[in-house]
Amino acid sequence: MMLDRRTRIVRGALRLAGAVTLRLLTRTCISGREHLNVPGPVIYAANHTSTFDALLLFVLLPPDTVFVGPGDFELLWPANWIVRRAGLILMKRGAVDREGLKQMLAHLQAGGRLGIFPEGGTWEKPIDAVKSGAAYLSQAAQAAIVPMAFGNTYQVWGRILRLRFPRLTVTIGPPLPPVPPSADRHRRQAELDAASLALMQTIYAMLPPETQAHYDRQARLRFRGELLFRPDARYLPPTPSLDALAELVAKPNLFSPLRYNARLPVRPFARQGHFVRPRAMKRAADALSAAFAAGDFASYLEYRLGEAKAAEIRAALAMISAAMDDAEADGVRVAFRAHVCEQADDPASASPAV
Repeated sequence: MMLDRRTRIVRGALRLAGAVTLRLLTRTCISGREHLNVPGPVIYAANHTSTFDALLLFVLLPPDTVFVGPGDFELLWPANWIVRRAGLILMKRGAVDREGLKQMLAHLQAGGRLGIFPEGGTWEKPIDAVKSGAAYLSQAAQAAIVPMAFGNTYQVWGRILRLRFPRLTVTIGPPLPPVPPSADRHRRQAELDAASLALMQTIYAMLPPETQAHYDRQARLRFRGELLFRPDARYLPPTPSLDALAELVAKPNLFSPLRYNARLPVRPFARQGHFVRPRAMKRAADALSAAFAAGDFASYLEYRLGEAKAAEIRAALAMISAAMDDAEADGVRVAFRAHVCEQADDPASASPAV
């Protein structure tokens, strides 16, 4: 993939701005730089908990690296400006984007370098919630993989803007050999999944304890949702469950694109425990249902939470919407609340999550 002059200028400016940000506004320790100058085909694969991670790739990787970015919904400024002008391969997540895969594969087969996030996005998830794209590309192009571990970047922009000068770590590991070809096409996907998990475990081992703890905690979190009515309690059917909806609402990086990128009227869900008119809750539930039915966010839930939780959320939104008509007629107020607990080692006990 050839980069034109304008794209190279934009990238140069981004590298400069990123380097200045790292030097002046963070305390970043970088180790393993010697592993970056690997001849292609090579895939640079990093963990992903913040949009700041993309800035790290721009700053650290060789200038001729091609990056993979999100192409399923419009990003906020300045990210939307960057993805349109920095020569990224934009992938429609949640569907098989054959054109995007074709571009990435062609770039690698030509001996190029590719920067990718195997997790697929920044939403909160355990370390084993990984997609198989990086492993597939490595196998198909026989490309080496350079693992990169970004530490303490979760919600780092807020700390940077408050001039907290956060301590970040970047650890670059030695190149891993290409994923070997599969001898049995029926087992190919299972082998790619295993290679993807092994890659994330390699990255996890290079992370600082705080970031390892962040991933570990995501695996232990459990969610419970409830709909509250005031002044009187109302009966709602025990099914569908509101727990998957609570998970969607309680995870900041998972829910924020719906509120800010899509600009949906979802404040009744965002302001948990805040009582509103039932018609406002109905409007929020209907807006989410419509977004998940068609358009840029049609596959949003399935890609991030899986088919089962996606179906549970759609059913919960339909139930909430239907219940609001009677609640509005009765003049009551309604609120949604997500309870988050951290599952202990003993399945019989759980502690509230902070």
